[in-house]
Order: sequence, then structure tokens, then C-alpha cells
Amino acid sequence: MIKAGDGIEVDGAGSPANPVVITAKPRPLVVGAGDCITLSGQGTEASPLTAVPRLDPDPANLITCGPNGLTVTGGTGGTVTTACGLTGDGSPGAPLAAAVAAWTAACDLDAEAGNVYCDSTGQLRTDPPPKVAFYTDNASQTFPATEVPAGNDVPIITPSLTIPNPDACREAHVLVNVDVDVDFTLPANSGGGSGIGPDDMVYFANRGSSTATAVHTQVTKTWHRTIPAGGTLTEPLPITGLRGSGGATYTRVQWGINAFVWVV
Repeated sequence: MIKAGDGIEVDGAGSPANPVVITAKPRPLVVGAGDCITLSGQGTEASPLTAVPRLDPDPANLITCGPNGLTVTGGTGGTVTTACGLTGDGSPGAPLAAAVAAWTAACDLDAEAGNVYCDSTGQLRTDPPPKVAFYTDNASQTFPATEVPAGNDVPIITPSLTIPNPDACREAHVLVNVDVDVDFTLPANSGGGSGIGPDDMVYFANRGSSTATAVHTQVTKTWHRTIPAGGTLTEPLPITGLRGSGGATYTRVQWGINAFVWVV
């Protein structure tokens, strides 16, 4: 006795006139189409299974199916809408490009132009812009009549100005300008003067026979400093007395510190 299993068909009695015939009997093929594939046929010789890609009929779709497979063609679409900063529409005749201005400077663009960067949010950025800042401090300080030092460059007071660099990326240049005005009282045959740091700036002598009061003049100096990126400079103004003689005294010191800061 012959018994057929799954997928097998047995026929016949096993006699010469009616031999046993064993035939494979495949189960039906179950298939299903997806969004981008269409399936047809039963998977048999008479009705083979065929898979065909489903193409969007929109004219902007550039994918086509040809005898050699899928291909991307120029089509009649494929354009994009651009916003600020871009030109063109992405077509062969108008490729996308950055919208730029004409270089009008007399110098060489390749050698002198800045750069463009992309930040962490995807926004385009340029080199940091130039920055300028101004800081100042001043005062007029009075003193009881104080004898002018007989030596040279003897400190009287040393005010200072704190100057921050407004740029976190680049070194700052600073033009420091200071002015000093010291009032002297000069008895007959006396003298005295003042200075800024190691520099003697002014000296007065009274060669007359009476006391001269409120003798003064304003002097100024200018110098250059640099400040590292993101740093701070404390700039002192050492005001000195010098060459005092004959009972000369000072009673007032007026001073100012100005800082012009620029970053390029």
C-alpha cells in the first residue's frame, strides 16, 4: 500500500494496466503587493508571478522603468522652490547656487575674503564681525598740602582702568590715552613737578619773591596695548612727584584714563 504525504499525489493500482503514478502537488503560492510593488500571476508556467514597481504618475517624478531596470531621468520636473540665500530651481538649466554679491573691492577675492561656516543648528555664519568699545574713568582728588618728593618718579597715586576684550574669539587692540593735572603751591625760590610712570612730564620753579598758588598744567600720554581673546586688562596710571624743593607742595591731582578698543 502506498500513502501520499503532504504535497504528493499517488494514483493507480500498481498493475501493468494501471501503474502507480506519483506526482508532486505544490501548494498554492500566496503573495501580496505593497505600496511600491505590484504582483500579478499565480506562480505557474501558465501564469508566472510578475513583480512590477509602482511609479508615481506625478510629472515631477524622475524615476522610470526601462528594459534595463529603474533609472532616473531628467524628466520635466525635479525642480525645487528656494528661499533666501539660494538661486536656481535645481533643473539642468538653473542649478542651485548660493546667492552672492559681486566682489567690488580692489584687492584679491581669494586672498582677502572671509569665510562662511555652518553652525550647530544648520545656519550659515560668517567670520566674527569687527567690534569696537570705549572705556573711561576719571577723578579729581584733593589733598592736604603735601610736600613734593625731592627725588624722581616718586609715586603719589596709581589709579587704574579695567578694560575687557569684547570679543571671545580674537585679540583686541587698545589705544590708551591718559591725562594728568597736578596743582602745586610754590613758595618763593621753590620748585616741583609731576610725571607719568618713569616719564617726567612737567616741572615748575618759582624764582619770584612771593608764593604762587594753583600752579598747574594738563599733560597727556598715549600708548598701545593688546588683550587676549575673552580676556581683561587692568591698566594702571602711575602718577609721580619729582624734584620738590623749597617747601613746594601739591594739593590736587586730576586724572583721566580712556581706552579705545577695536577688534578686526
